Amino acid sequence: MSRRVLAVLALAALAAACGEKKQQVRKAAPVEAGAKPTQGPGVAKGPEVEVPYSSVGKRDPFKSFVAELRATSGPSSPKCRTALGRYELEQLRLVAVVTGLADPVAMVEAPSGVGYAVRKGTCVGKNGGVVAAIRSGEVVVTEWIVRADGTQEKAQTVLRLPRDQSLNLEE
Repeated sequence: MSRRVLAVLALAALAAACGEKKQQVRKAAPVEAGAKPTQGPGVAKGPEVEVPYSSVGKRDPFKSFVAELRATSGPSSPKCRTALGRYELEQLRLVAVVTGLADPVAMVEAPSGVGYAVRKGTCVGKNGGVVAAIRSGEVVVTEWIVRADGTQEKAQTVLRLPRDQSLNLEE
């Protein structure tokens, strides 16, 4: 009989263990009447201090740097007052180079078909480029380019003769 009693008690214990779990509910500690909670979504913070802001002397973040540079430099006028100052460097085509002289000469052709002779120091292009060197088969132009952030950067562009027109007489 003791085995039967033990079996019944074991079944009763198993049946009780297989039932639904009861969740333990923890209650918050009671809050004193004069105490204020320090955290939580509905907690009011102390009085906000208003900080004065003045935009005097600060730049507008929605305006372009380049627009500000143009406004300070005056109206946009061509930097080169020559006929070659009306064209971008990419529009000009190198046609001929004469390098055997003390002062080498090159000829560039504008999109209109007109040829212009250039020497070292000649102003070329809309960005105010200057011919820095004339070598065999190429012309090096140095110009100042304004970047998007307003800084100026020195850039060199090389205009080269097409391969079929290049005559290398020095060989």
